[in-house]
Amino acid sequence: MIKPKGLILALDINEKTRLLDVAQATASFVAAFKVGNLALYQHGWSLISELKQRVGIPVIADLKLMEVPFMAENIARSAHAAEADGIMICGASGLDTLGFCRAAFPGLLFIVTQFTHCRDVISDHDADSIVEAALKLGCDGVQVPGTFPDRISAVRERVRTKLKIVACGIGRQGPTVGSAIQHGADYEIVGRAIYDVETPQAASLIAQKLSNEVNGLA
Repeated sequence: MIKPKGLILALDINEKTRLLDVAQATASFVAAFKVGNLALYQHGWSLISELKQRVGIPVIADLKLMEVPFMAENIARSAHAAEADGIMICGASGLDTLGFCRAAFPGLLFIVTQFTHCRDVISDHDADSIVEAALKLGCDGVQVPGTFPDRISAVRERVRTKLKIVACGIGRQGPTVGSAIQHGADYEIVGRAIYDVETPQAASLIAQKLSNEVNGLA
């Protein structure tokens, strides 16, 4: 089971051997790994079970589903069959889709409320409705952009302790490590700031440093 707070490493790495090597080198310092569609399209569902066998810590599939309920349900079932501990789906897909995924996936379900690059695609008002849906359906958490710390504070005030808050976009997109935790997030997702280095050993040192910073604030 995932630790209650901490650092999540986004493994958006094309080359499979390097992805697994970075995962093994950093596993001691992160609460979970997140694999997105880039890695899943490249390497297939089997990547999840391979990761778990190699590192033994939770793996979250960041699917960002924007699908009709029937399709979303089947994808969620596929993620469960692939041994994913959690999935992330897009809240803007609607209450029916979220409900089908909640029923189909017994693991951790995180709902994406907005994107890190702008607030035009999903407005703050619509994001608030997504948070309400996550509460209604008994989801485990919501993903809130670390690039918009005011949104993290607002969502934390609304959900209190009922949902976990995962902050994405930490590091290369601007927010410093620890900033989202200070605004109320439980987890911070970091990717390129850790793995975009020459060796897995270098990634390990960065992950250790950033994990200490995050855990010191959590």
